[in-house]
Amino acid sequence: MKKIFTLMMMATLMASPVMAQEEVDPSTITEQSVTGLRHYKFGDNWYISAFFGGDFAMSENSRFQGFKKNVGPDYALAIGKWLNPAIGLRLKADYMIQSSRANKEAVAAFPSVYPNEGKYRFRMFTAMGDLMLNLNNILGQYKESTRFNVYAFMGVGVIRNSKFDKHVEAWGKQTQGAYPINTNCRSYFGGHVGLGTAIQLSQALDFNLEATIYATNDKYNGVSYDVLYDGFTTLQAGLTYHFKDHFGDRRFKYRTLNDADILGSLNDKINAARQDLANARPRTENRIEETYNKIEVLDMTVNFIIDKYNITKLQKKNIAAVAKYMEDNPDVNLTVTGFADVKTAYPAYNLKLSERRAKAVYNCLVKEFGVDPSRLKIDYKGDTIQPYELKNEWNRVVIFVLDRK
Repeated sequence: MKKIFTLMMMATLMASPVMAQEEVDPSTITEQSVTGLRHYKFGDNWYISAFFGGDFAMSENSRFQGFKKNVGPDYALAIGKWLNPAIGLRLKADYMIQSSRANKEAVAAFPSVYPNEGKYRFRMFTAMGDLMLNLNNILGQYKESTRFNVYAFMGVGVIRNSKFDKHVEAWGKQTQGAYPINTNCRSYFGGHVGLGTAIQLSQALDFNLEATIYATNDKYNGVSYDVLYDGFTTLQAGLTYHFKDHFGDRRFKYRTLNDADILGSLNDKINAARQDLANARPRTENRIEETYNKIEVLDMTVNFIIDKYNITKLQKKNIAAVAKYMEDNPDVNLTVTGFADVKTAYPAYNLKLSERRAKAVYNCLVKEFGVDPSRLKIDYKGDTIQPYELKNEWNRVVIFVLDRK
């Protein structure tokens, strides 16, 4: 049992909610290449599953009977939600029939008491809360076209036995306790880990195969032996139905800047920024002066979308204006300084994001507009400095600091 929970903890630590991003040259990114997952709500990405399979007991004395006699039917229902393409949560309930048996010594000593060689059956119900890990999307980037996924899961919950065969109630009384069975219904704490596959049959439907190993109290099958824990395994096939999200889709989808709603939102922000620029600029300079002891900044900036460092066509016009300014003013050098807004992500991530933004603008100036790289420096502040006090989102920006020769 300790090994199982150790594996569960290791897998949890390995499953970061931030999927790796591929390093690319920012100067090659175009407006059409800007992608990101849509913004999903709590009611999105839900699913329901139904399973049928078999369970295999691994408790005491199971080795004394054949494989087939240790197998019982297993029925399950589950409901879950994917939080993102890599990580999800699930509640799963199983109803199964399990087999066990008295030890050979008890059967040999009292053959008339133990019918059917001491074999017996009981019913069992399990309810588990699972952490779901899509291994495809943890180890690689999510692709909308993928039709085959491998996932792991781990969970804890309750295991309850019930309805033992009637003839086992008399065993302990007739044999002076040679193999007593406690037939009172009881609930025990348990856990499981497993591996599954999902084959997409349609946008709404998946075919699943799952293999699971359980660990629980040694008494779950009605008898206690010389170990702390017992276990059993299940193998199931099932179908999963994906509900529609508020976009009308059933799977995660990417969005691009070509989408009308995103372009419209971006244009609204840019227009609002331009309208308030005259009022915002003194605030910017005052904030920067406090940190840099009165510096000059160029009255042109490059703005970015949340969590992005690519340059859109609209912002590239600003970079072109900066390049023209440097051409007209050969005595001026610039420090390309990147920032990130303080209300998004965390400091270490924002520092790296602001560096990528500064490098993207630097590369664009040098590679596309032919600016002499010796006249440019790169600096980045993350979210440690917020140049704009008026609106938080304006701080997703690159500012040009003047250095006159």
